[in-house]
Amino acid sequence: MHMGGCTSVGTKTEKAARERLFLKDLCGKNNITWEWDSVSQVVTLSLKGVRAKALVGSDVVLIGEEKVLLSAPLKTVKSSIVVSGDFQEKVIDKILNQSLEKADYFVKRVETILIDAGHGGKDPGTIGVRGGRQEKEVVLDIAKRLRNVLEAHGFKVNMTRDKDEFISLKERTEIACRSKVDLFISVHANSNPVRSVNGLEVYSLKDLNYVEKEDAERRENHQILFQKMAMKRNARDVEGILEDMLYTNKQSESRILAEYVAKETTKMIGSRNRGIKESHFFVLRNTLIPAVLVEVGFMSNPREERLLRKSLYRQKIANGLARSIMAYANRKN
Repeated sequence: MHMGGCTSVGTKTEKAARERLFLKDLCGKNNITWEWDSVSQVVTLSLKGVRAKALVGSDVVLIGEEKVLLSAPLKTVKSSIVVSGDFQEKVIDKILNQSLEKADYFVKRVETILIDAGHGGKDPGTIGVRGGRQEKEVVLDIAKRLRNVLEAHGFKVNMTRDKDEFISLKERTEIACRSKVDLFISVHANSNPVRSVNGLEVYSLKDLNYVEKEDAERRENHQILFQKMAMKRNARDVEGILEDMLYTNKQSESRILAEYVAKETTKMIGSRNRGIKESHFFVLRNTLIPAVLVEVGFMSNPREERLLRKSLYRQKIANGLARSIMAYANRKN
């Protein structure tokens, strides 16, 4: 019996990848354990209780009780298993999604999440260095996929935008204050004059000084929030205490969330973890709940831009972000 782990071999051209994909590469990149019984010719893939079985020479794969038909049968080439180009979408991604569904997650700290797809409408964001893809399109697609995964796990999800429209930064933060939400996550794609720069980075709010805390937009958003509370109107002493409590909670929780997002998402997509950074970004500064801004990759990097154009990669990002949020929501301390 041959056992497979998480090793991977060198990359091949996209044309070659479409013609033949090595099973050990696909499983390695997705942290899926696999084994091949050379006697029975049965191939078994498993991840967190989800199992798939296939037979060399057959184009049928069983994922649990579901039968999946591939475009070509599994083959062996020099003692390696080779699969068709649609194996990733039809088998690997199903295993990944089902493993998320089987995860032992229970909504505790977080019930409702506000997803903010950056840019939109007249604001395209950064433009891909080769493909010309606009950031606003990429991040909206990821945001919608993230919403679908989170809703499938019992979370309530609101979005600042769910179509190609321009929403001002002020409006985005006001939506966060009007909505009864527990977390705010803003999705963006990065850019850098140096094309070799790559990876994922996460921002939380940098500590504010007194003047920044008294920013007009923050004051307005506090008032929007306080209107929903059973408290005496314009009670400045009470409002001041609540503001301090909200700020302290936001700072500590945002940093914890950022750590989960950076760790879990980069693990899921195999990207470089550029770490957690602090910033005074408008949507971080003027929201009152735990909030992070995620730069999912660099549109200025040819390789990452190519990946971000692929729907399967964008789904992986959404899965990674969802896993991060669930891990944060269900942590013990």
